[in-house]
Amino acid sequence: MRTITKTMLRTCLGLAAAAGLVAGGAGVASAATVSPAAHTSSSWAPHCNPFAREQWNLNGRNKVQAVYQGTTYTYSVTFKQYGGCLSGTLTDSYYPTTGPISGTVNRNHVTFSFSYPSGSIQGTRTFTGTINRWGAVSGTWSETGTENGTGTFTLARHAATACPWWQWWNHSCRVFPR
Repeated sequence: MRTITKTMLRTCLGLAAAAGLVAGGAGVASAATVSPAAHTSSSWAPHCNPFAREQWNLNGRNKVQAVYQGTTYTYSVTFKQYGGCLSGTLTDSYYPTTGPISGTVNRNHVTFSFSYPSGSIQGTRTFTGTINRWGAVSGTWSETGTENGTGTFTLARHAATACPWWQWWNHSCRVFPR
């Protein structure tokens, strides 16, 4: 009787482990754990959490529409979101320059910064905004350079929900670049 109990216990534990691997996407034949690819860039903002569960997903191409002294300027931006961390690139065709951005996403708050080349009057431009319940992103921006510019901004494309549609009850999921 004792051997049957041990055998049943081992079988049940083995089946549970196999089911966990299949549900996790690794497949029964693979015993290795599956984790997201490591992000090797140092362009993450300080104090961000790449494994945070978030409500919004900003990944992909977008356009920043910044208003400065009554004129709207449009910049191309590509976001790569890892949990609560934002990285990517911004292109200012008016300057012209392209460079890295870094920032954070925390619930419905988003912040990202872009540094202009040394000697520019813009310095570092920081965008701070909120994401409304439909995913629209808007807020204010300011810069550290001698131009001392400030204004408002919006993103042309709304943020997507972080959770897939089949997890409609879940209000926060892990977000990684596509």
